[in-house]
Amino acid sequence: MIPDFERAVDTYGDIIYKTAFVRCGSVSDAEDVFQETFFKLSVHKKEFKDEEHLKAWLIRVAINECKMIKRSAANRLRGELDDNVAEKSVDFSYGSPVADAVMSLPEKYRLAVLYYYYYGFSCDEAARLLKISEPALRTRLKRAREKLKEILQEEWNDEKDI
Repeated sequence: MIPDFERAVDTYGDIIYKTAFVRCGSVSDAEDVFQETFFKLSVHKKEFKDEEHLKAWLIRVAINECKMIKRSAANRLRGELDDNVAEKSVDFSYGSPVADAVMSLPEKYRLAVLYYYYYGFSCDEAARLLKISEPALRTRLKRAREKLKEILQEEWNDEKDI
């Protein structure tokens, strides 16, 4: 299957951008990853087996691009300003207590929650994307739910005291 570029951007652009943002923590880096991922698709010569293969390929390219950005010298020099701005500009009902709690989780739990609950990947798919076993993913999800429960209970109790 040879992908229709515009349809691929329309279909998978949102998930690629959000994956990049969650991994990089910066709007500008997420935009760079988005652009580079779809550029690589435009020059990709091999055919894909099906839509799932295309989707997995795009996500893997985006994740690899994020890793390259995190390793770059420019990223190390950037400082924390981008991180603070980025945390406030995510969009999945961001600003809601649950979204804020999810974004405050350590990366390994945050990614597991986002891939499974928000993006709707199966445990098997999410585990493959994170390069971990399915039982490890289930453990991360369980621990993430426990942490979210603690965070949200604290927040609810703080609001109740006001």
